[in-house]
Amino acid sequence: MPNWTRWGVLALCMALAGCVNQAVRPEAGGFDSGYTRPMLERKPERPEEVRAKAHVDLALAYVEIGRFDVALDELRAAAAEAPDYPPLHYAWGVMHMAIGDRAQAEKGLKRALAAVPQDPDFNYAYGWFLCTGPEPAGGLPYIEQVVTNPYYGGKARAYANLAWCQNLAGNREAARRSIQEAIRLDPANTLVLYQAARLAQRWEEWDRASDYLQRLMREVDSDPAVIWMALNVARKRGDTAAFEQYAKRLRTEFPDSPETERLQQGAWEP
Repeated sequence: MPNWTRWGVLALCMALAGCVNQAVRPEAGGFDSGYTRPMLERKPERPEEVRAKAHVDLALAYVEIGRFDVALDELRAAAAEAPDYPPLHYAWGVMHMAIGDRAQAEKGLKRALAAVPQDPDFNYAYGWFLCTGPEPAGGLPYIEQVVTNPYYGGKARAYANLAWCQNLAGNREAARRSIQEAIRLDPANTLVLYQAARLAQRWEEWDRASDYLQRLMREVDSDPAVIWMALNVARKRGDTAAFEQYAKRLRTEFPDSPETERLQQGAWEP
């Protein structure tokens, strides 16, 4: 699928139950009762919701790999079992956010949140929805709620996306603190490194961006979006050898990619 979609789904990934989001499972009484355990982790009591959950879990897994057609079939099957099951509406929102249908995404996420306002998965997804819209500051309270919930795993990813949102909202210092916390929590996490590189690039910190990209490329398979970012950073650093290396990789490994087309056109990022 297109690179913007792949990395957009990666940014959403920490909101998905099956995507490197190892939740904390404290002993009873270990945490303040005001915190909510993610609903996606709980086994429903009603048989029809048990069946719906199986379809929702499959739908989220298919969203993660970009099979939106199959994900939609699974969500329809879930709706036939339990149309009011909140994770169904969450998954509907996440899937439509990934494909760029913001109206349907908002509809699903708001319905999930209305049913379970404190659920961290629902809050993260709606926060990220707002962060990627015209008023990113509106998403901050929702993601901030996620990073304080001790039941919620994947906090490094949450902090990384919080940093991106804070920067979009015009608070660079808060963004810097959040991305540093994300790196402290999980320095090899691919989303953390990706967001850290993007932020460093935005801030024109070219050496730091290059360092994050080198670390990212040790963790992921060859990817044209990452190579393109590295190529642009090398150009800004004046590193001719690295620039030529990345340009050759794009032309050789991804001759038909949009990044290679931009390379041919000299359509550099600012």
